[in-house]
Amino acid sequence: MDHRTSRHTHWRFIAVLCIVALVVPASAVAGAPRQSTLLQGRDIVGVPYDAIPYSEISAKLQEIESNSNRVRVDVIGQSAGGRDLFLVTLSDPEAMGRLGKYQAIRRLMLTDPEKAQDMIEQFGDFKVPFFVNASIHGTEYPGVDAAIKLVETLAYGDSEEVQAILDSVILLVNVVANPDGRVLNTRYNANGFDLNRDFITQSQPETRAVVRVITEWNPMVLLDLHGFYNPMLIEPCSPPHNPNYEYDLYIKWALGQGLAMKQELYDQLGFDAQIPYLEWDLGWEDWAPSYTPMYAMYHGGYGHTLETSYHDERGVDAHFAAVWGALKYVSQNKEGMLYDQIEIFRRGYLDLLQQPIPPELLPEYPQYEDLMIQEFPAGYVIPAGAPNQVSQHQAARLVDFLLFNDVQVHQATQSFVMDGAEYPKGTYVVWMNQPKRGLANTILEDGLDLSDIPGLYFYSPPSVWSNARLWGAELAVMEERIEIETAEIKAADPPQGSVEDGPAGAYAYAPTSIAAIQATNQLLADGVALARAEAPFEDSGRTFEAGTFILPDDAGLINDVAHAYGLPVFALAGEPAGATPLRQQRIVALMNEGGESLLGRFGFEFDAMSLTDLNIGPDLTGYDLFINDSVSLGTAGLSAKGRKSLQDFFAVGGDYVGLGSGGSDLAREIGLLDFDLSTSSGNSIVRVDLTAGDPVSAGFGQEGYVFINSTALFSNLSDGVEVAASLDATDFFVSGFWPGWQTSGAYGAAVAIHKTSGAQDVTLIGFDVQFRAHPENGFRMVANAIYNGLE
Repeated sequence: MDHRTSRHTHWRFIAVLCIVALVVPASAVAGAPRQSTLLQGRDIVGVPYDAIPYSEISAKLQEIESNSNRVRVDVIGQSAGGRDLFLVTLSDPEAMGRLGKYQAIRRLMLTDPEKAQDMIEQFGDFKVPFFVNASIHGTEYPGVDAAIKLVETLAYGDSEEVQAILDSVILLVNVVANPDGRVLNTRYNANGFDLNRDFITQSQPETRAVVRVITEWNPMVLLDLHGFYNPMLIEPCSPPHNPNYEYDLYIKWALGQGLAMKQELYDQLGFDAQIPYLEWDLGWEDWAPSYTPMYAMYHGGYGHTLETSYHDERGVDAHFAAVWGALKYVSQNKEGMLYDQIEIFRRGYLDLLQQPIPPELLPEYPQYEDLMIQEFPAGYVIPAGAPNQVSQHQAARLVDFLLFNDVQVHQATQSFVMDGAEYPKGTYVVWMNQPKRGLANTILEDGLDLSDIPGLYFYSPPSVWSNARLWGAELAVMEERIEIETAEIKAADPPQGSVEDGPAGAYAYAPTSIAAIQATNQLLADGVALARAEAPFEDSGRTFEAGTFILPDDAGLINDVAHAYGLPVFALAGEPAGATPLRQQRIVALMNEGGESLLGRFGFEFDAMSLTDLNIGPDLTGYDLFINDSVSLGTAGLSAKGRKSLQDFFAVGGDYVGLGSGGSDLAREIGLLDFDLSTSSGNSIVRVDLTAGDPVSAGFGQEGYVFINSTALFSNLSDGVEVAASLDATDFFVSGFWPGWQTSGAYGAAVAIHKTSGAQDVTLIGFDVQFRAHPENGFRMVANAIYNGLE
């Protein structure tokens, strides 16, 4: 198997795989990281220079720390595969004894930015934090070696340039940002994630470790060391630029710093470099907050990606030279750069308007400039619980995410009315007159309609995201400020469970949160006799929706479930008629890394599969359910053995969940369902209508938001096929990039369908529920489909 194989249970045909491929051992813990014991010794294989193995980095850093009073080494976390992440902090010896003072001064930028600007001249020897992030893609090896070369040079050097840098900066170096990738010889971490696409989701431990450093220090510069472009690529980027940046302040110094890096590269090595901002029309944009340098820009950093040209020692030297040029530039310009970094925070703090790029800094391609000015609302209102919030869990998760990212969140100390809706005391309010308003808006806004901008191109989707909409947290936009008494908070209120009083023959909890799915899977693993209502039912004058989970009458169990998972548990007169007993299903999943991650996070036990695994011809008939996002009978590279394995599985009535157009094709080819299939283009957030009483759309309410990414649209459905979700018939498009959506004919199109035929259940979900593990709320539909197969 490749590195994307199972982290849960061994295949029944694992003996065959041991002979032909690398096997990733099983784990009994859902969501545990993948890590191959056979790959532990394969540290730096096939690299065309004497690259330092990960296994030697710790000792090397300890040696430098022991021999230089300019260096401190900390372990700031572990990778998905359990490997240490090393942060080097480096400055002159006097500064190393006063790091707390420097951090306090940095915090003043956020609490009183005007005072901080006034005090710049009084800071005296104030040093600015400068962050180097090395080789976030594991196979882009030179970054790590360049980072160590940089640390050694500044730890031991005594040249005038070294001293000028030590006098100006506190250097922060994430020496090996992706230890798993360096060891396993892969771009990704041990969970199969591209870490440089994770900063708006922060699903991976390596990402969260970097975020903690950024929010602690607010580094003035962040350089992310990559490869490989020829000539070397040095940001800033081509358009379009995200409107949540204060881009005029960024580009004023980032362009000068980029030119300084280019010049130093030439002076030291005679190598050329390209700067997309000056030389590209489109194709290397800084739109998405999922990249490391772009994420740092929301914290006031001058962020740059550096793509060296060479895989060998020349790549190491090129990275070193470029970083050296940036350090020299900072040492010569730190006061002006610092003043404008603080100005970013001051604008937010005082709710000042953004400014356009100064004409003298505009490149030859200004046609996207009108995208770059953001009009911020007064604030966002996030209800804490019912009746305004479907899931208090998802609301709390969103608030804690905002706080983790250094966004200020308040709670209302009294009830209030906004746009005719009443919000109780305790409602969360995110005021936008705050230093990091750009990041707050990025996380909470719906985004823009970019569909009809001629020629627009994004290097790597998505063009749109919304943690609120795609995580299932309801919010309202406060366009104009209303007077509300609020108090700043440091953590969200944890969801509170409850158990309804009175006699009961059974108990119930609703399927409205990820916590409810996690509780269900844990109870099933513990052998508890659970059931699920497949249709709405009445009990004691109340209506419970389809998908409601039914618990036996066990007082101790009920209280444990309610309080451990924060779930309201309701007393029933008895178990509803027609409720289906639940059991753990035997699941095999051919999904991308986001889907695997979410299945594990939701608590499902499963065996992961790749196309390589399938081509061996495994016996799948021992499984209950096959989840698939990409393989059809016509898939290039599918072997005859793999095709027969699929056909045999379905011939004996195996259940199926197909995701996207790839997963849906297989159902049509096998003849599981009869329908017509079309595929949307682009990526966007859309509004969907959920079918009341449908067990696959259970727990979503009447309307929801999902992520579209080349999404399957279903039509001409055969008899017996039920529609669980469809695009809104009058107003489905919310934001993103879908050229021609207005004339696409997608209004009202089915995007989630299912059918039961005898013992076989088939569910097809056309929208993207697994994209980089971000659209987690939509993934609850996969959970519903898994449970639905037990009818």
